[in-house]
Amino acid sequence: MDIDKSIGMFLGLAIGDALGAPLEFKEASLPDKFLKKFTTGGAHNVSIGEWTDDTSMALAMAKSLIEKQSFDADDIMQKFCNWYLKGEYSTRGRCFDIGGTVAVALRSYSKTLDNEEYLQPYRGRTGEDTSGKGALMRMAPVIMIAKNSSHAVQLATQQTMLTHGSNLCIQYSIMLAEELYEGSTLAKYDNYKLPLDINLNEVMSGGFVKETYEAAWWAFSTTNSFEDCIIKAVNRGHDADTTGAVAGMIAGRFYGHENIPQYFKDNLMWYKELVKTAKDLSNTVFK
Repeated sequence: MDIDKSIGMFLGLAIGDALGAPLEFKEASLPDKFLKKFTTGGAHNVSIGEWTDDTSMALAMAKSLIEKQSFDADDIMQKFCNWYLKGEYSTRGRCFDIGGTVAVALRSYSKTLDNEEYLQPYRGRTGEDTSGKGALMRMAPVIMIAKNSSHAVQLATQQTMLTHGSNLCIQYSIMLAEELYEGSTLAKYDNYKLPLDINLNEVMSGGFVKETYEAAWWAFSTTNSFEDCIIKAVNRGHDADTTGAVAGMIAGRFYGHENIPQYFKDNLMWYKELVKTAKDLSNTVFK
């Protein structure tokens, strides 16, 4: 994958997350009231350009992939636990936002850390009522190191099952992985599942994987720039940070890092660290 597109995908995730964080759990905004710049506040009282669990988990997974040069499920889960329990990979030095399904998986895994006999990294529950978006939101790192489309699907499935085991979660992860790797997003409309003239009020931005996927694709497919895409995505409110993160991945993959407005680069927390990680991951030779 072109390195500019690869970095754009990783940074797009973080920027969409940070733009949406102050709007999490709020109602959708009308276009004339759209939030267009980073701001403070929200449920987690975020600072300007501060991102949440979406980026923390993506960063933790990226660090593991770079260090191990392979998909080491145990190492990734240990790094997830280091974020959850110790605040690593967090802007605040502590975990301040985490989804319920992810929390259950990490608590379950953390109880076995001192006993290798029971160490089993795949902790995703399989019930359809656990079909949250917590694996979709952190997808970028595995796409960046995939050798081909089949490998992307394999890695996407593995990283999903660490915390989300339902068939629906795996299905949507595979769809997003194929689209991001193959660049079918370049066609913009090919894999889009909703009519483009859908009423604004019909686009959901909830916590379930189907809603997040569809809202992100709707935002991308009905705009013509990275900036407009993430603005449209996050202003659906509700699970705004994750909708922004997924839309940011899609738009970042399509438009590339160079076409992300400088404002977002200048004001995103840990921007230089995130770019360095993205470059290191893009240059990693996967075993």
